[in-house]
Amino acid sequence: LLFIALVILNFRVVFFLMLIVMPVSVESYLGSFGTDLPSEPIVILLAISTFLYLIFHKEELNRISFKHPIFMMFVALFAWSIFVTFYSTDVALSVKYLLAKAWYLLGFFVLPIILIRNKKSFQLFFWCLFIPTLLSVLYIVIKHGTLHFTFDNVTKAVHPVYRNHVNYAVFITMVLPFIFLAKGWYPKHYLRHKLLKYSIPIFLAAIYLSYTRGAWLATAALLVYYIVLHFNLTKYILIIASVATIGFCLYILKDNTYLKYAPDYEDTIYHEDLSEHLNSTFEMKDMSTVERFYRWIAAVKLFQKHPMVGVGPNNFVTNYKKYTVTAYETYISDNEEKSTVHNYFLLLLTEQGLPAVVLFIILLFFVLTTAQSTYNLVSVEQKKYVATITLCIVAFLLNNTLSDLVEANKVGSLFLMCLGLLVNFSSQEIKIDEA
Repeated sequence: LLFIALVILNFRVVFFLMLIVMPVSVESYLGSFGTDLPSEPIVILLAISTFLYLIFHKEELNRISFKHPIFMMFVALFAWSIFVTFYSTDVALSVKYLLAKAWYLLGFFVLPIILIRNKKSFQLFFWCLFIPTLLSVLYIVIKHGTLHFTFDNVTKAVHPVYRNHVNYAVFITMVLPFIFLAKGWYPKHYLRHKLLKYSIPIFLAAIYLSYTRGAWLATAALLVYYIVLHFNLTKYILIIASVATIGFCLYILKDNTYLKYAPDYEDTIYHEDLSEHLNSTFEMKDMSTVERFYRWIAAVKLFQKHPMVGVGPNNFVTNYKKYTVTAYETYISDNEEKSTVHNYFLLLLTEQGLPAVVLFIILLFFVLTTAQSTYNLVSVEQKKYVATITLCIVAFLLNNTLSDLVEANKVGSLFLMCLGLLVNFSSQEIKIDEA
Protein backbone atom coordinates (compact mmCIF):
# COMPACT_ATOMS: atom_id res chain seq x y z
CA LEU A 1 0.00 0.00 0.00
CA LEU A 2 2.87 2.35 0.79
CA PHE A 3 4.48 1.55 -2.56
CA ILE A 4 1.21 2.26 -4.41
CA ALA A 5 1.00 5.57 -2.53
CA LEU A 6 4.56 6.38 -3.64
CA VAL A 7 3.64 5.65 -7.27
CA ILE A 8 0.68 8.01 -7.06
CA LEU A 9 2.57 10.78 -5.24
CA ASN A 10 5.90 10.63 -7.07
CA PHE A 11 6.01 8.30 -10.05
CA ARG A 12 9.30 9.88 -11.18
CA VAL A 13 11.18 8.08 -8.38
CA VAL A 14 9.38 4.82 -9.14
CA PHE A 15 10.16 5.08 -12.86
CA PHE A 16 13.90 5.18 -12.16
CA LEU A 17 13.50 2.40 -9.62
CA MET A 18 11.85 0.34 -12.37
CA LEU A 19 14.86 0.99 -14.63
CA ILE A 20 17.15 -0.40 -11.92
CA VAL A 21 15.23 -3.67 -11.54
CA MET A 22 14.29 -4.15 -15.22
CA PRO A 23 17.64 -5.62 -16.44
CA VAL A 24 17.65 -8.22 -13.65
CA SER A 25 13.95 -9.07 -13.62
CA VAL A 26 13.13 -12.76 -13.98
CA GLU A 27 10.36 -14.28 -16.07
CA SER A 28 8.05 -16.07 -13.65
CA TYR A 29 4.78 -17.97 -13.82
CA LEU A 30 1.93 -17.68 -11.33
CA GLY A 31 -0.06 -20.68 -12.44
CA SER A 32 -0.65 -20.12 -16.15
CA PHE A 33 -0.04 -16.38 -15.85
CA GLY A 34 3.43 -15.31 -16.97
CA THR A 35 5.03 -12.08 -15.77
CA ASP A 36 8.44 -10.50 -15.23
CA LEU A 37 9.26 -9.92 -11.58
CA PRO A 38 9.66 -7.39 -10.15
CA SER A 39 9.56 -5.03 -13.16
CA GLU A 40 6.16 -5.76 -14.73
CA PRO A 41 3.98 -5.12 -11.64
CA ILE A 42 5.84 -1.82 -11.22
CA VAL A 43 5.19 -0.93 -14.87
CA ILE A 44 1.49 -1.69 -14.42
CA LEU A 45 1.34 0.73 -11.47
CA LEU A 46 3.30 3.31 -13.45
CA ALA A 47 0.93 2.92 -16.41
CA ILE A 48 -2.09 3.55 -14.18
CA SER A 49 -0.46 6.58 -12.56
CA THR A 50 0.58 7.93 -15.99
CA PHE A 51 -3.00 7.59 -17.22
CA LEU A 52 -4.32 9.41 -14.13
CA TYR A 53 -1.61 12.06 -14.43
CA LEU A 54 -2.64 12.86 -18.01
CA ILE A 55 -6.29 13.07 -16.97
CA PHE A 56 -5.52 15.60 -14.24
CA HIS A 57 -2.85 17.44 -16.27
CA LYS A 58 -4.50 17.70 -19.66
CA GLU A 59 -2.17 20.55 -20.59
CA GLU A 60 0.57 17.91 -21.05
CA LEU A 61 -1.29 16.63 -24.10
CA ASN A 62 -0.81 20.02 -25.75
CA ARG A 63 2.95 19.47 -25.91
CA ILE A 64 4.45 18.97 -29.36
CA SER A 65 5.63 15.48 -28.40
CA PHE A 66 2.05 14.26 -28.05
CA LYS A 67 1.24 15.47 -31.56
CA HIS A 68 4.33 13.91 -33.12
CA PRO A 69 3.79 11.49 -36.06
CA ILE A 70 5.48 8.65 -34.12
CA PHE A 71 3.09 9.13 -31.22
CA MET A 72 0.09 9.29 -33.55
CA MET A 73 1.17 6.08 -35.32
CA PHE A 74 1.24 4.26 -31.98
CA VAL A 75 -2.28 5.51 -31.28
CA ALA A 76 -3.38 4.23 -34.72
CA LEU A 77 -1.72 0.83 -34.19
CA PHE A 78 -3.31 0.40 -30.77
CA ALA A 79 -6.72 1.46 -32.09
CA TRP A 80 -6.41 -1.12 -34.89
CA SER A 81 -5.50 -3.81 -32.33
CA ILE A 82 -8.71 -3.02 -30.46
CA PHE A 83 -10.73 -3.20 -33.69
CA VAL A 84 -9.37 -6.59 -34.82
CA THR A 85 -9.97 -8.04 -31.35
CA PHE A 86 -13.68 -8.10 -32.24
CA TYR A 87 -12.78 -10.63 -34.98
CA SER A 88 -10.34 -12.64 -32.85
CA THR A 89 -10.47 -16.44 -32.80
CA ASP A 90 -9.90 -16.20 -29.03
CA VAL A 91 -11.03 -12.87 -27.61
CA ALA A 92 -9.70 -13.61 -24.10
CA LEU A 93 -6.14 -14.01 -25.41
CA SER A 94 -6.45 -10.81 -27.42
CA VAL A 95 -7.74 -8.82 -24.44
CA LYS A 96 -4.74 -10.00 -22.41
CA TYR A 97 -2.53 -8.71 -25.24
CA LEU A 98 -4.30 -5.33 -25.27
CA LEU A 99 -3.88 -4.89 -21.52
CA ALA A 100 -0.18 -5.74 -21.67
CA LYS A 101 0.30 -3.48 -24.71
CA ALA A 102 -1.45 -0.61 -22.91
CA TRP A 103 0.80 -0.69 -19.85
CA TYR A 104 3.91 -1.14 -22.01
CA LEU A 105 3.06 1.92 -24.09
CA LEU A 106 2.13 4.06 -21.08
CA GLY A 107 5.04 2.95 -18.88
CA PHE A 108 7.83 2.68 -21.45
CA PHE A 109 6.87 5.11 -24.23
CA VAL A 110 4.65 7.85 -22.77
CA LEU A 111 6.29 8.16 -19.35
CA PRO A 112 9.83 8.84 -20.68
CA ILE A 113 8.32 11.60 -22.85
CA ILE A 114 7.00 13.19 -19.65
CA LEU A 115 9.99 12.61 -17.38
CA ILE A 116 13.19 12.81 -19.45
CA ARG A 117 13.57 16.42 -20.58
CA ASN A 118 17.12 17.45 -19.68
CA LYS A 119 20.68 16.16 -19.44
CA LYS A 120 20.42 15.36 -15.74
CA SER A 121 17.38 13.09 -16.19
CA PHE A 122 18.97 11.51 -19.28
CA GLN A 123 22.12 10.69 -17.30
CA LEU A 124 20.05 9.27 -14.45
CA PHE A 125 18.17 7.17 -17.01
CA PHE A 126 21.47 5.78 -18.29
CA TRP A 127 23.03 4.96 -14.92
CA CYS A 128 19.89 3.31 -13.56
CA LEU A 129 19.86 1.08 -16.65
CA PHE A 130 23.60 0.54 -17.04
CA ILE A 131 24.71 -0.56 -13.55
CA PRO A 132 22.32 -3.55 -13.21
CA THR A 133 22.92 -4.48 -16.86
CA LEU A 134 26.69 -4.54 -16.28
CA LEU A 135 26.21 -6.66 -13.16
CA SER A 136 24.02 -9.10 -15.10
CA VAL A 137 26.64 -9.33 -17.87
CA LEU A 138 29.44 -10.01 -15.37
CA TYR A 139 27.32 -12.66 -13.64
CA ILE A 140 26.49 -14.41 -16.92
CA VAL A 141 30.06 -14.27 -18.28
CA ILE A 142 31.41 -15.76 -15.02
CA LYS A 143 28.68 -18.42 -14.99
CA HIS A 144 29.34 -19.20 -18.66
CA GLY A 145 33.04 -19.43 -17.84
CA THR A 146 32.35 -22.18 -15.31
CA LEU A 147 30.66 -24.00 -18.22
CA HIS A 148 33.80 -23.50 -20.36
CA PHE A 149 32.15 -20.85 -22.63
CA THR A 150 30.68 -23.59 -24.79
CA PHE A 151 28.02 -22.84 -27.38
CA ASP A 152 25.60 -25.48 -26.13
CA ASN A 153 25.68 -24.06 -22.58
CA VAL A 154 24.95 -20.41 -23.38
CA THR A 155 21.21 -20.73 -22.69
CA LYS A 156 21.94 -22.32 -19.33
CA ALA A 157 24.30 -19.43 -18.55
CA VAL A 158 21.77 -16.64 -19.18
CA HIS A 159 19.00 -18.24 -17.12
CA PRO A 160 17.16 -17.07 -15.10
CA VAL A 161 17.99 -13.42 -15.71
CA TYR A 162 17.16 -13.54 -19.43
CA ARG A 163 14.61 -15.70 -21.24
CA ASN A 164 17.18 -16.92 -23.77
CA HIS A 165 20.54 -16.01 -25.27
CA VAL A 166 18.86 -14.01 -28.07
CA ASN A 167 17.09 -11.59 -25.72
CA TYR A 168 20.28 -11.27 -23.68
CA ALA A 169 22.48 -10.54 -26.68
CA VAL A 170 20.07 -8.08 -28.29
CA PHE A 171 19.55 -6.17 -25.04
CA ILE A 172 23.25 -5.64 -24.30
CA THR A 173 23.85 -4.73 -27.96
CA MET A 174 21.21 -2.03 -27.60
CA VAL A 175 22.84 -0.71 -24.41
CA LEU A 176 26.30 -0.56 -26.03
CA PRO A 177 25.84 2.80 -27.90
CA PHE A 178 24.79 4.46 -24.62
CA ILE A 179 28.09 3.41 -23.03
CA PHE A 180 30.08 5.14 -25.79
CA LEU A 181 27.97 8.28 -25.28
CA ALA A 182 28.28 8.28 -21.48
CA LYS A 183 32.06 7.82 -21.61
CA GLY A 184 32.31 11.31 -23.08
CA TRP A 185 30.53 12.89 -20.11
CA TYR A 186 33.55 12.58 -17.81
CA PRO A 187 37.27 13.47 -17.97
CA LYS A 188 39.64 10.56 -18.57
CA HIS A 189 40.94 10.49 -14.98
CA TYR A 190 37.43 10.10 -13.51
CA LEU A 191 36.53 6.70 -12.10
CA ARG A 192 33.23 6.73 -14.00
CA HIS A 193 35.09 7.28 -17.29
CA LYS A 194 37.36 4.31 -16.58
CA LEU A 195 34.39 2.13 -15.57
CA LEU A 196 32.65 2.91 -18.86
CA LYS A 197 35.85 2.54 -20.87
CA TYR A 198 36.54 -0.96 -19.57
CA SER A 199 32.88 -1.92 -19.83
CA ILE A 200 33.01 -1.63 -23.62
CA PRO A 201 35.34 -4.64 -24.19
CA ILE A 202 33.35 -6.59 -21.56
CA PHE A 203 30.10 -5.97 -23.46
CA LEU A 204 31.72 -6.80 -26.81
CA ALA A 205 33.10 -10.04 -25.40
CA ALA A 206 29.69 -10.87 -23.91
CA ILE A 207 28.00 -10.25 -27.27
CA TYR A 208 30.47 -12.58 -28.97
CA LEU A 209 30.10 -15.24 -26.28
CA SER A 210 26.30 -15.10 -26.59
CA TYR A 211 26.72 -16.90 -29.94
CA THR A 212 23.78 -14.95 -31.35
CA ARG A 213 24.12 -14.31 -35.08
CA GLY A 214 21.61 -11.44 -35.13
CA ALA A 215 23.45 -9.60 -32.35
CA TRP A 216 26.79 -10.04 -34.14
CA LEU A 217 25.27 -8.57 -37.28
CA ALA A 218 23.68 -5.71 -35.34
CA THR A 219 26.97 -4.86 -33.59
CA ALA A 220 28.74 -4.56 -36.96
CA ALA A 221 25.78 -2.61 -38.35
CA LEU A 222 26.07 0.03 -35.60
CA LEU A 223 29.23 1.47 -37.12
CA VAL A 224 27.80 1.27 -40.63
CA TYR A 225 24.58 3.02 -39.66
CA TYR A 226 26.47 5.77 -37.84
CA ILE A 227 28.12 6.52 -41.18
CA VAL A 228 24.68 6.43 -42.84
CA LEU A 229 23.37 8.92 -40.29
CA HIS A 230 26.42 11.18 -40.52
CA PHE A 231 26.27 11.43 -44.30
CA ASN A 232 22.47 11.75 -44.50
CA LEU A 233 21.97 8.46 -46.36
CA THR A 234 18.89 7.13 -44.53
CA LYS A 235 16.48 7.62 -47.44
CA TYR A 236 18.75 5.56 -49.72
CA ILE A 237 18.97 2.77 -47.14
CA LEU A 238 15.18 2.71 -46.86
CA ILE A 239 14.80 2.48 -50.65
CA ILE A 240 17.38 -0.33 -50.93
CA ALA A 241 15.83 -2.27 -48.02
CA SER A 242 12.33 -1.92 -49.48
CA VAL A 243 13.35 -3.10 -52.95
CA ALA A 244 15.37 -6.01 -51.53
CA THR A 245 12.50 -7.15 -49.29
CA ILE A 246 9.89 -6.99 -52.05
CA GLY A 247 12.23 -8.74 -54.50
CA PHE A 248 12.98 -11.57 -52.05
CA CYS A 249 9.30 -12.10 -51.25
CA LEU A 250 8.35 -12.22 -54.94
CA TYR A 251 11.17 -14.66 -55.72
CA ILE A 252 10.58 -17.05 -52.83
CA LEU A 253 6.79 -17.20 -53.32
CA LYS A 254 6.66 -17.41 -57.13
CA ASP A 255 5.83 -20.96 -58.26
CA ASN A 256 6.47 -22.18 -54.68
CA THR A 257 10.22 -21.60 -55.08
CA TYR A 258 10.65 -21.96 -51.31
CA LEU A 259 10.09 -25.73 -51.63
CA LYS A 260 13.41 -26.05 -53.49
CA TYR A 261 15.19 -25.15 -50.26
CA ALA A 262 13.37 -27.66 -48.08
CA PRO A 263 15.87 -29.56 -45.88
CA ASP A 264 16.19 -33.24 -45.09
CA TYR A 265 14.33 -33.83 -41.82
CA GLU A 266 16.98 -36.26 -40.54
CA ASP A 267 19.82 -33.79 -41.19
CA THR A 268 18.11 -30.79 -39.57
CA ILE A 269 19.39 -30.92 -36.02
CA TYR A 270 20.61 -28.66 -33.21
CA HIS A 271 24.40 -28.37 -33.35
CA GLU A 272 26.31 -28.13 -30.09
CA ASP A 273 29.49 -26.92 -31.80
CA LEU A 274 29.62 -23.27 -32.97
CA SER A 275 31.40 -23.93 -36.27
CA GLU A 276 28.93 -26.67 -37.16
CA HIS A 277 26.09 -24.34 -36.18
CA LEU A 278 27.32 -21.61 -38.54
CA ASN A 279 27.98 -24.02 -41.41
CA SER A 280 24.56 -25.60 -41.04
CA THR A 281 22.96 -22.16 -41.20
CA PHE A 282 24.25 -21.62 -44.74
CA GLU A 283 23.46 -25.20 -45.73
CA MET A 284 19.86 -24.89 -44.43
CA LYS A 285 20.45 -27.71 -41.94
CA ASP A 286 20.38 -25.65 -38.74
CA MET A 287 17.26 -26.39 -36.73
CA SER A 288 16.52 -22.82 -35.61
CA THR A 289 16.89 -21.48 -39.16
CA VAL A 290 14.72 -24.16 -40.75
CA GLU A 291 12.11 -23.84 -38.00
CA ARG A 292 11.87 -20.14 -38.81
CA PHE A 293 11.12 -20.96 -42.45
CA TYR A 294 8.60 -23.55 -41.27
CA ARG A 295 6.68 -20.90 -39.35
CA TRP A 296 7.16 -18.13 -41.92
CA ILE A 297 5.59 -20.30 -44.64
CA ALA A 298 2.70 -21.13 -42.30
CA ALA A 299 2.31 -17.41 -41.54
CA VAL A 300 1.97 -16.51 -45.23
CA LYS A 301 -0.66 -19.22 -45.75
CA LEU A 302 -2.48 -18.14 -42.61
CA PHE A 303 -2.48 -14.53 -43.83
CA GLN A 304 -4.00 -15.60 -47.14
CA LYS A 305 -6.99 -16.99 -45.22
CA HIS A 306 -7.38 -13.92 -42.97
CA PRO A 307 -5.86 -11.03 -44.95
CA MET A 308 -7.51 -7.96 -43.41
CA VAL A 309 -8.06 -8.62 -39.70
CA GLY A 310 -5.92 -11.70 -39.01
CA VAL A 311 -6.79 -14.25 -36.35
CA GLY A 312 -6.58 -11.75 -33.51
CA PRO A 313 -3.73 -10.44 -31.31
CA ASN A 314 -1.93 -13.19 -29.38
CA ASN A 315 -3.53 -15.95 -31.48
CA PHE A 316 -0.80 -17.07 -33.90
CA VAL A 317 0.29 -20.07 -31.82
CA THR A 318 -3.21 -21.52 -31.60
CA ASN A 319 -3.86 -21.18 -35.35
CA TYR A 320 -0.71 -21.74 -37.41
CA LYS A 321 -0.25 -25.52 -37.21
CA LYS A 322 -2.81 -26.41 -39.87
CA TYR A 323 -1.05 -24.10 -42.37
CA THR A 324 2.43 -25.57 -42.01
CA VAL A 325 4.33 -27.38 -44.78
CA THR A 326 5.71 -30.74 -43.63
CA ALA A 327 8.75 -30.42 -45.93
CA TYR A 328 10.16 -27.87 -43.44
CA GLU A 329 9.24 -29.74 -40.27
CA THR A 330 11.96 -30.13 -37.63
CA TYR A 331 12.42 -31.96 -34.34
CA ILE A 332 11.15 -28.88 -32.43
CA SER A 333 8.09 -28.19 -34.59
CA ASP A 334 5.75 -29.38 -31.84
CA ASN A 335 6.57 -25.97 -30.26
CA GLU A 336 6.22 -26.92 -26.60
CA GLU A 337 7.39 -23.47 -25.49
CA LYS A 338 4.58 -21.86 -27.57
CA SER A 339 6.85 -19.34 -29.26
CA THR A 340 5.54 -17.34 -32.20
CA VAL A 341 6.56 -16.79 -35.82
CA HIS A 342 10.02 -15.23 -35.17
CA ASN A 343 9.39 -12.24 -37.42
CA TYR A 344 7.40 -9.28 -36.12
CA PHE A 345 6.11 -8.24 -39.55
CA LEU A 346 4.68 -11.70 -40.15
CA LEU A 347 3.30 -11.80 -36.61
CA LEU A 348 1.34 -8.61 -37.26
CA LEU A 349 0.29 -9.88 -40.67
CA THR A 350 -1.20 -13.07 -39.28
CA GLU A 351 -2.69 -11.71 -36.07
CA GLN A 352 -3.87 -8.23 -37.12
CA GLY A 353 -3.96 -8.30 -40.90
CA LEU A 354 -2.42 -6.25 -43.69
CA PRO A 355 -3.43 -2.80 -42.30
CA ALA A 356 -1.41 -3.46 -39.12
CA VAL A 357 1.74 -4.25 -41.11
CA VAL A 358 1.26 -1.16 -43.28
CA LEU A 359 0.87 1.00 -40.16
CA PHE A 360 3.96 -0.55 -38.57
CA ILE A 361 6.05 -0.02 -41.72
CA ILE A 362 4.90 3.61 -41.86
CA LEU A 363 5.91 3.92 -38.20
CA LEU A 364 9.40 2.62 -38.99
CA PHE A 365 9.75 5.05 -41.89
CA PHE A 366 8.74 7.88 -39.56
CA VAL A 367 11.19 6.70 -36.91
CA LEU A 368 14.23 6.47 -39.21
CA THR A 369 13.48 9.63 -41.21
CA THR A 370 12.76 11.53 -37.97
CA ALA A 371 16.08 10.34 -36.56
CA GLN A 372 17.88 11.53 -39.69
CA SER A 373 16.16 14.94 -39.87
CA THR A 374 16.65 15.52 -36.13
CA TYR A 375 20.33 14.57 -36.38
CA ASN A 376 20.75 17.04 -39.24
CA LEU A 377 19.15 19.94 -37.33
CA VAL A 378 20.37 19.71 -33.74
CA SER A 379 23.58 21.05 -32.20
CA VAL A 380 26.84 19.11 -32.28
CA GLU A 381 26.37 18.05 -28.65
CA GLN A 382 22.83 16.81 -29.23
CA LYS A 383 23.88 14.91 -32.37
CA LYS A 384 25.68 12.44 -30.07
CA TYR A 385 22.46 11.75 -28.18
CA VAL A 386 20.32 11.40 -31.30
CA ALA A 387 22.90 9.08 -32.88
CA THR A 388 23.02 6.93 -29.73
CA ILE A 389 19.24 6.55 -29.60
CA THR A 390 19.07 5.82 -33.34
CA LEU A 391 21.75 3.12 -33.17
CA CYS A 392 19.93 1.46 -30.28
CA ILE A 393 16.74 1.45 -32.36
CA VAL A 394 18.55 0.08 -35.44
CA ALA A 395 20.09 -2.76 -33.39
CA PHE A 396 16.59 -3.64 -32.24
CA LEU A 397 15.01 -3.45 -35.71
CA LEU A 398 17.60 -5.74 -37.28
CA ASN A 399 16.96 -8.42 -34.69
CA ASN A 400 13.21 -7.90 -34.78
CA THR A 401 13.12 -9.28 -38.33
CA LEU A 402 14.29 -12.64 -36.93
CA SER A 403 12.34 -12.57 -33.66
CA ASP A 404 9.24 -11.05 -32.06
CA LEU A 405 10.73 -8.52 -29.65
CA VAL A 406 8.40 -5.50 -29.47
CA GLU A 407 6.49 -6.95 -26.51
CA ALA A 408 9.54 -8.66 -24.98
CA ASN A 409 10.64 -7.56 -21.53
CA LYS A 410 13.92 -5.60 -21.45
CA VAL A 411 14.41 -5.57 -25.25
CA GLY A 412 11.01 -4.22 -26.27
CA SER A 413 10.95 -1.96 -23.24
CA LEU A 414 14.22 -0.24 -24.17
CA PHE A 415 13.04 0.09 -27.79
CA LEU A 416 9.89 1.92 -26.67
CA MET A 417 11.87 4.17 -24.32
CA CYS A 418 14.25 5.09 -27.13
CA LEU A 419 11.29 6.01 -29.34
CA GLY A 420 9.99 8.26 -26.54
CA LEU A 421 13.40 9.91 -26.26
CA LEU A 422 13.57 10.37 -30.05
CA VAL A 423 10.14 12.04 -30.00
CA ASN A 424 11.35 14.48 -27.35
CA PHE A 425 14.55 15.32 -29.25
CA SER A 426 12.62 15.77 -32.48
CA SER A 427 10.11 18.04 -30.72
CA GLN A 428 12.92 19.96 -28.97
CA GLU A 429 11.42 18.98 -25.62
CA ILE A 430 14.83 17.90 -24.28
CA LYS A 431 17.38 20.55 -23.40
CA ILE A 432 20.69 18.71 -23.17
CA ASP A 433 22.75 21.84 -22.54
CA GLU A 434 20.84 22.45 -19.30
CA ALA A 435 21.51 20.60 -16.05
